[in-house]
Amino acid sequence: MAFEHSLRSFFPSLLTLVMLTVLLGLGAWQVERLAWKEDLLERMAERRTAPPLTLASAADIAGLQQADHDFYPAVLQGRFGDRAVFWFTQIENKPSGLDRWDGAGYHMLMPFILADGSAVLVDRGFIPARLIDIPAPPPPQGDIALAVVLRWPDGRGAFDNDDDAARNLFYVRDPQAIGMHWQLDLPPVLGEAALANEAWPRGGQTRFSMPNNHLQYAVTWFGLAIVLVIVSGLWHIRHWKSQAKG
Repeated sequence: MAFEHSLRSFFPSLLTLVMLTVLLGLGAWQVERLAWKEDLLERMAERRTAPPLTLASAADIAGLQQADHDFYPAVLQGRFGDRAVFWFTQIENKPSGLDRWDGAGYHMLMPFILADGSAVLVDRGFIPARLIDIPAPPPPQGDIALAVVLRWPDGRGAFDNDDDAARNLFYVRDPQAIGMHWQLDLPPVLGEAALANEAWPRGGQTRFSMPNNHLQYAVTWFGLAIVLVIVSGLWHIRHWKSQAKG
């Protein structure tokens, strides 16, 4: 009889231990993510006001590192190329002030030829989907100094569509994949046009803020762990009392 009672309490205890380990692990992971997000937001704020880098050659680009230069302002010296592709953007990437009908759209991506003849990808800005078939104004012609914010490739998600290079349509903003389409050797870094102009494509779309809900998530997971311990404890007390009566 004692063995039967012990067996009846063993599996609930084991299940509780497994669930508690998972909940505590998720809570600890959210605490780590909170520290990472706060550090990222702090670095973004610092870099936003940093003096811009001047980039005019492949050697200048090669010296960039994502850990040190993501979201960093820069000035590209050179001229726009004559090709373009479009990146289908998420709704949260649209410019502020647009109505919901313009919530989805595309970013126009073009090669920018640096002073030494090398190239880098530039995101000229957002175009609402309803205007995608209307020819966009050409970029500035000739040699210019283009103010940009440096960014690195977006990772391809499990639900992203496959790129349709034949239609110049990409669902992930990957400079090297786009470079293969153009037969250009593009570095992984790209520049987002910094000027918030009124025409389409509309630049100045870099997001220097992002949601930070990790503390809330951590409290939720740790709270569930506490509830689990309380419920398990009450169950075991009841089980021990019934065993004592038996």
